[in-house]
Amino acid sequence: MPTAALHAQDAPRNIIKIAPLGWIHGQEPFSVETRLGYERVISQHGSLMGSYSYLGTNYPFTFIGEAALSATIMTAFAAAGHARVVWTDVKTRTTGHRYQLQYKYYLGQRRQAPEGFYVSPHFSYTKAHYTFEAPDFAYKVGSRTVNRNYNVLFGYQAVLGRHLAVELFTGLGYRDKTEKTYDQNDNYTGTRERETPLKVSSGLNVGWAF
Repeated sequence: MPTAALHAQDAPRNIIKIAPLGWIHGQEPFSVETRLGYERVISQHGSLMGSYSYLGTNYPFTFIGEAALSATIMTAFAAAGHARVVWTDVKTRTTGHRYQLQYKYYLGQRRQAPEGFYVSPHFSYTKAHYTFEAPDFAYKVGSRTVNRNYNVLFGYQAVLGRHLAVELFTGLGYRDKTEKTYDQNDNYTGTRERETPLKVSSGLNVGWAF
């Protein structure tokens, strides 16, 4: 008991986090995600965590998508009887925001929040805006996506040394996603079919504990 009490006194109660893998690829297609999160211990086995993310264009993945879209446009252009064009410039841009909130319950008796295995109900809300443009054809369309996820996450968090926090997690949930399309004058043109409601989550966070 004295050891547990000493650990409780020395354990950090706050963690500021980032998600380094989000700079490689975000949760939304063709996006990267710059995320800042904060976790606060509120009881012996519980904590609350919230985060904000800014979504930007994932240029390596976007290049692949732009090449595919360019090929599609060229095929349609030739099928309509126009002169065949080898390549046309296509530009894709992504912007948006993501908000997350979760409660973590840390399992086990030997370790206390914010360390060890945990289970967590988790909610996220994402709003993303995409623009697709082919300047050679005066073609421009856009889409706006709203994504709500309700998940149950399972993870493990360790504080290495006095301040370095490392967290791994995975989980399943329900996805409620809508995507509306717009023409070059920003007029609504339709709603795309919903994706599968099954949401699979996984990730890595690192942070500064204090």
